[in-house]
Amino acid sequence: MRCLRLALLSLLSALVLARAEAHPHVFIDTGLTFRFDGEGRMGAVSVTWVFDELSSMLIVEDMELDADGNGVLTDDDIARLTAMFSDWPEDFAGDLYVTHDGKPAALSGPMEIEVRHRDGRLVVSHIRPLLDRIGPEDGRIVVQVYDPTYYTFYELVGTPEIRGRDGCRVEIEKADIAAAQRKYGDELAKLSNDEIMDQGKYPDVGGDFADEVRLECVR
Repeated sequence: MRCLRLALLSLLSALVLARAEAHPHVFIDTGLTFRFDGEGRMGAVSVTWVFDELSSMLIVEDMELDADGNGVLTDDDIARLTAMFSDWPEDFAGDLYVTHDGKPAALSGPMEIEVRHRDGRLVVSHIRPLLDRIGPEDGRIVVQVYDPTYYTFYELVGTPEIRGRDGCRVEIEKADIAAAQRKYGDELAKLSNDEIMDQGKYPDVGGDFADEVRLECVR
């Protein structure tokens, strides 16, 4: 995610590996909740990101938070983090992709952002309302969470929750990681060292590493 990359730019440069060993640098455990309105239409997706300990530590250090080093962030620290995670570039999709009947569903920017620091890990929660609410009985809803460049890896944790409607079920189709790794290696080999090291280019194959969450509801 780009706001994280900006926060870690100077520190992550030391972590860039050789092309043969390329892999994501940020790992995020991800929880999803599908939210329905009183008419049974899906109106929003709640998202929770739990950053890995190393990325969390680097963000805290880079932003000069936790001044006393006791591992507890102050209210001011949390406010600064909340402001950072609220400031998304216009071209950042939030690494959340929703399709309805095979067509992309438009999402708003993040709302109700909440940041916590728990057991050395940053926890960021937010809600992504859909610009047009959709009825799942009119076509399958598919959701994926991924960084297109595979800089960040999102691991789905648990089964997504469903709130506001009965008669719905979730199926998860696991990604073929071996096939995705082969594709990543093939695409990475097409990039020069200058493109990777100096320009920060990565193959746009993140979607191949992402599980598919399929939501179906009965009338």
